[in-house]
Amino acid sequence: MPKMQQVNTLLMTIVMLASCYFVQGCDKTTNKIGVNIPMDTYYIGRFSIEVPAVMTLDERSSELSYAKIEEVIWPKNVGQEQARTTEWNKFLEEINKLTPPEGKEKVIIRMHDFNGVGQWAKGVYYYYSDFRAYDGRWSLLVDAGPVGIWIKGNSVVEKENVNHYLENNIKTSGKSYTYIEKSKLKFLPKGDWFYLEHGAINLPYEEQEESYASFKGHALNLNLSIKMQMDIGHYRETMGLIEGTKGMIDDASREPGISFSIVRLGKREVAGMKGEESILRASDNDKKSLLFAWEFNGKEDSGEYPTTTIEMEAPDGKLDEKIAIWDAVLDSMKPMFERKK
Repeated sequence: MPKMQQVNTLLMTIVMLASCYFVQGCDKTTNKIGVNIPMDTYYIGRFSIEVPAVMTLDERSSELSYAKIEEVIWPKNVGQEQARTTEWNKFLEEINKLTPPEGKEKVIIRMHDFNGVGQWAKGVYYYYSDFRAYDGRWSLLVDAGPVGIWIKGNSVVEKENVNHYLENNIKTSGKSYTYIEKSKLKFLPKGDWFYLEHGAINLPYEEQEESYASFKGHALNLNLSIKMQMDIGHYRETMGLIEGTKGMIDDASREPGISFSIVRLGKREVAGMKGEESILRASDNDKKSLLFAWEFNGKEDSGEYPTTTIEMEAPDGKLDEKIAIWDAVLDSMKPMFERKK
């Protein structure tokens, strides 16, 4: 295995061991050593966090109550009705390419309008696998004005579908979605807001949710990612980042040409969550990099204390500048709700 692949494998191990283990305005954050860093505020899930303003959002995903949430910006060169019709027909074309299960004539089980959801909404329940004749998936497209929103649920067996459990679930999420202009994000009325990129869903935590965002594009070649998740059935790792990091360093010591040295390793509270932090210098012969990580293993079945991982990678060099940015990001994170006592 090439040395760089070995490093990448070991870097993934730190996460596995320790967890296995919206943009508004530009603020200037002064970190602990007095450095002014222009920052943008992003609203992710039920939290806000500031990211260096020069970085751009690279990837974002959200799940709520076992359903994936995807926003679609309607193209400006066509009418809104035509845009949603095109989006809907494109999705139908894709699922109609699927092979129905044995004994079933069609992939689509049923399809209907969802009245009272957004400006327009339509959903389809379909077989997603030719090996599974006993369950299907609901997908709902909602026209929420400037944007469309896809709510794509997990599979549900037909017995459960008789009770319309997942159907009602995605309908509730669709009805609770609000498109929000970026300048008005922090002025939302009091509620149980779950933030997406262009809007938010006003529903309390129930059983499962997940948010992920990654950023890139800094002069210091930074890559930053934030992930928060909670699932009532999810196994929460008991091993912490500190213990996992020490084990990973010990494993690396037996790999020729690969080494890790600790810059910072210890407990750190972020957004009221008592987690653990690691900053490492990784070396693979002539290639050196800096690895930043903060993890919190979460509280059981709690949307207020989700399992959270924040990571940043960068080439070695200008350590103080990168630590200043890292500290500014972590210190900026806060819940967009009032925790229950």
